[in-house]
Amino acid sequence: MAALSAPKIIEFEGEQEEISPKVAASDTYYKGGILCYVSGYAAAPGDNANSEVAGIVTGHFEGGERDDALAVGTTPIRARLKRGKAWIAVSGAAITDVGVIHYVADDQTMTKTAGSKTVGYRALDFKPGYLMFDFRHPDRIA
Repeated sequence: MAALSAPKIIEFEGEQEEISPKVAASDTYYKGGILCYVSGYAAAPGDNANSEVAGIVTGHFEGGERDDALAVGTTPIRARLKRGKAWIAVSGAAITDVGVIHYVADDQTMTKTAGSKTVGYRALDFKPGYLMFDFRHPDRIA
């Protein structure tokens, strides 16, 4: 899959934590996108070591404007993300992927290929086309 270019619906499972990290003001993040911690900010994932998922975007954010942002005065400074169990569309998902560590490739793609990543997430469940991941519990391989 390629990076998101429009909002998408994510199915969450069970209790979710809501966090509000700072995000870079010049980027676009879509509802349903997975963000990782990069230099202290929640940002689009890359092929970085120690890149842990911050959460899943609950609203749209583009170039300094967010439709669900927390604000100080009139300046939005943080976005809202959910952390917890979520069903993520995975190309070729199979029951045999349950228990296997996957890595965040972009804001909507999980892959079994680590690249230079050292933080992955174990698939917890399967349904056709989807795997469940708990983004509160990463697996560190280094």
